[in-house]
Amino acid sequence: MKTKPSMKTLAVIAAGLLLPGLSQAAEDSAHKLELKLRGIHFDREFEDSANDRTQTGLGLQLNYESPFFADVIGFGLSGYSVNRLGSSGRVVSDVLEADGHGGFRDSSGKVAQAFVKLKHRDLLELKFGRQLHTSLLLSSSTSRAVPNTFSGGSGAITPLKGLKLYGAVYDRWSRRAESGFEKFATDRSARGDLDYVGLVGAEYKSGPFALKLEYLESKDFLTKLGVVGAYTFALADKDKLTLSAGVHNSRDAGGLFVTSSENGELDDEDKYAAGARSDNDGTGVYVDVDWRVGNVALGAAVARFDGAWIEDNFAGDHGTNPFPTGGVLADMTNNDETVWMVRAGYDWKDYVQGLNTTVKYKRGSGAKNSHVAQLGEADEDELELDVRYQIPLVKGLNFRYRYLHYTSDKTGRVDGVLADNTDHRVYLDYTYRFF
Repeated sequence: MKTKPSMKTLAVIAAGLLLPGLSQAAEDSAHKLELKLRGIHFDREFEDSANDRTQTGLGLQLNYESPFFADVIGFGLSGYSVNRLGSSGRVVSDVLEADGHGGFRDSSGKVAQAFVKLKHRDLLELKFGRQLHTSLLLSSSTSRAVPNTFSGGSGAITPLKGLKLYGAVYDRWSRRAESGFEKFATDRSARGDLDYVGLVGAEYKSGPFALKLEYLESKDFLTKLGVVGAYTFALADKDKLTLSAGVHNSRDAGGLFVTSSENGELDDEDKYAAGARSDNDGTGVYVDVDWRVGNVALGAAVARFDGAWIEDNFAGDHGTNPFPTGGVLADMTNNDETVWMVRAGYDWKDYVQGLNTTVKYKRGSGAKNSHVAQLGEADEDELELDVRYQIPLVKGLNFRYRYLHYTSDKTGRVDGVLADNTDHRVYLDYTYRFF
């Protein structure tokens, strides 16, 4: 069944936001009200043409956030809507929401954010309710029509300059292309069975040095630990060179980690019976160098994996991949894999104001079956072209084209290595800030 046009949802939310006292908001710069529109088009081609598909949609966000009243309490509210403009091919919820009857919903909407925020001076901030999240191992993805959001609580303490301690616990989430909130689940769940996804972390920055540490737990399913350090060297003429390195671990953490609970990345069926308790302990390390000189940005990185590092934190999550070598179409974090990446970017401001281009190439070799190495091996690579243009004629209007081409060469079974895939992704974004 198709939903009614969700512009009504946005209108209701907007009316609710305009509280009696909001007439004064335009004079108060601490209030924030913005409308975001995103036209998005995905054209995906696969080695098996039965999976080919295109999806075109319009995403809308109406976001309001208050200041801290009495310097203690505030709130935020956001309505999201995704509207179908066109589609063809296989019905999969990439950009649009499938309706469960072989097609897509014409329109869907939701109250994506609804939170109360608290603070104590500049020391402590807390947020409770539906919200966006961005950290080292868990983030709201912005690659579709609207981002995914989480429901629960988060907070941060800043005990001294340059140091932030933070944490979050969420028990529900909303997918990027779907209209409701749901419990966290595994790939073997008919319904949610993870009590929560929680994390704690720390960030420290002093001059050219930066350090991040984060621990994440998907209850009774998976734990992750990540550490990233970086040092930036200031060069002549405002040029700079940044060296960074990181180590990340993911491992099974309870009775929910069974065969196929992390389907499509692990080869645990090769070793265990269906539904049996499985295990995995994967570690990845990387080093990265980034050189900015004038309008040019050059970079290179290498990563090495011992065991399969799992990107997804729960079913339906496309993960937050902290590796600069991580692929967009495939994780490229497989057992025994070594991945190289080179990138080059250019700011064309001397010729076309607002135009930036980046090219990345990633090559992974030596990937092995995650449970019985002799049963499969593979190589893979991904080419990415990213073109961004801030259109000068209209303030807040941005265009982006992203070309992704992935190929692989596989012998035997390595589930984390995919079949060949090519994506064309087009975005047209407009943001209007009322105040």
